[in-house]
Parts: sequence; C-alpha cells; structure tokens
Amino acid sequence: MTQNREPIGPPPRRPANGVQNLLKANRGPATDSPQSTAAPVPLPSTSATKQVTYYMPESSRTRARAAYNATRGQEEDASWSEFVTRAVMNEVYRRERLYNEGEPFPGGTRNLAPGRTLGP
Repeated sequence: MTQNREPIGPPPRRPANGVQNLLKANRGPATDSPQSTAAPVPLPSTSATKQVTYYMPESSRTRARAAYNATRGQEEDASWSEFVTRAVMNEVYRRERLYNEGEPFPGGTRNLAPGRTLGP
C-alpha cells in the first residue's frame, strides 16, 4: 500500500550555473578601487591556530568590518580571522623591514606585559 506523497522539506536547490555562483578565480580585479603600493602579504601556511583577544576602538572595529564585508569577494578573504591576520602581518612585515633589515624580531614566544604601557 504505497501512496504517492510529496516530499516534506525545502525544495531542491537550483543548478549552480547562475551568475551569482561565479568562481572568485574568474573575477577580475576591481577597477574603481585605489591601487595599493604594497603587494598583499601571503598568509603563513601553518595549520596551528590560537585564539587571540584584544581591545579595539568601536569606530575602528566598525570601519574594519565594513571594509571586510565590502571587499571580501574581491580580496578572496576566507574569513574575518584571515582578514585580521593579513592586516596584522602587513604591519609586522613593515616594521621588520624598517627596524630589523627585514628579519623577524627575536623573542616572539615571551608573554606580553599585561595592562597599558607607561610610556611611548
């Protein structure tokens, strides 16, 4: 006694051949954005990650999130974490070039001092 019943649940997905499903690799660079003088910094290829907690002014956070949301497709950011990592690493590479002849600074495994610094 089988009956022909309609399946319960959401309808089947549409085929993945629409404009909204273009691969990021097939997209060209944005033409209306200003060109950066520095080349994008590749992310380290380590798989070990660690959670980081920091404080940031609300206005800076809002501005950063807006920039991430507006450009993550063009920049091919996989996540907010990748965006923040790339921003921090760009500053790290800049400081290494400026102050340490492009070499990594020693002492990266030491814990940072808690609280605010007393001087510049």
